Amino acid sequence: MKAGRSRIESGSWLVGCALAAACAGCHTAGHTGPVRGPLPLRTNGPLVQAFLTLRPRSAETVAPGAAQLRVVSAYSSIFEVGDGNAGSVSFDGELWRTSALFRTGLSTSTDLEVEVPFVYATSGFLDVFIETWHGLLGLPDGGRETRPQFDYDMRLTAGGQEAWQMTGDRLGLGDVPVVVTHRFVDARGSSPAVFVRGAVELPVGSQEDGFGNGAIDWGLGLGLESSFADWTFGAGAGWTDRAQPESFAQVGLEVEDGLAANASGEWRWSATSSLQLGLRYENAVSDDLGIEELGGDVIELDIGITFDAGASSRWTLAFSEDLVSESGPDFTAVLGFETRW
Repeated sequence: MKAGRSRIESGSWLVGCALAAACAGCHTAGHTGPVRGPLPLRTNGPLVQAFLTLRPRSAETVAPGAAQLRVVSAYSSIFEVGDGNAGSVSFDGELWRTSALFRTGLSTSTDLEVEVPFVYATSGFLDVFIETWHGLLGLPDGGRETRPQFDYDMRLTAGGQEAWQMTGDRLGLGDVPVVVTHRFVDARGSSPAVFVRGAVELPVGSQEDGFGNGAIDWGLGLGLESSFADWTFGAGAGWTDRAQPESFAQVGLEVEDGLAANASGEWRWSATSSLQLGLRYENAVSDDLGIEELGGDVIELDIGITFDAGASSRWTLAFSEDLVSESGPDFTAVLGFETRW
């Protein structure tokens, strides 16, 4: 198990406060649109990425005949190493997941989204940076000092057998989510917009390489969104039926249904830019081994800036950090691009 990892890592708050202060110095009032958020992020962990998760999204839908392409690239440093009587978890490496999300309108209040993700895991280069960052802020290393730097090991064992693994240094296609969103209440004054979602995830990723779970997941979600002057607030929740991989079934590991929730805030601090804040919860894939690195739920803080690059394009820079458990990535850097036509 990790030793003494901080329950809320103060580095996130320090960076967040500095970012907010910088934005405040440039703010000009009265920017009521457009809504650029929320940050469409999900936990970028090696095991959880093989299952369906509904990303946070806006209540705005794409109009019929129009289209939107969004590319979200997330790079995470991961160190989740723990042992128990029934098995062990060894997630030590770095994970890069880049997704192309294509969205098109089906009606004035309904759209269809298809996400095509690519996954790459490696030993990476961030170990020295993470250890230096923790040292400067007085944060614990969570057991990193017990293993060699730039090591790679992504394996889960149960009962002496390998239950799951992710192949390193190989680019692979992940499972493909298909999501339909319908806004059934428009925002009016102080009343929020309300939307529902239904999704299936097609099992096209390699189960043997750890890029997919080898079966169809499906899920349902609900979201709210309200705007006040140059602020927008949103919230959402989702449930997914996670399918059990064959490798889990062979060793008797059960998979829990997915539960996710998010809250977001956006401050449009100029005519072309927004500060984005998000808080996301995702439950563990399985707690059968009684190991926190596998069975701990995740709460992640997201902080980012989104800025327009023209009438129909925008960029996003963000980072995420897990706040309360042992099962989330240490640090995730995010680069996003969006265009509409």
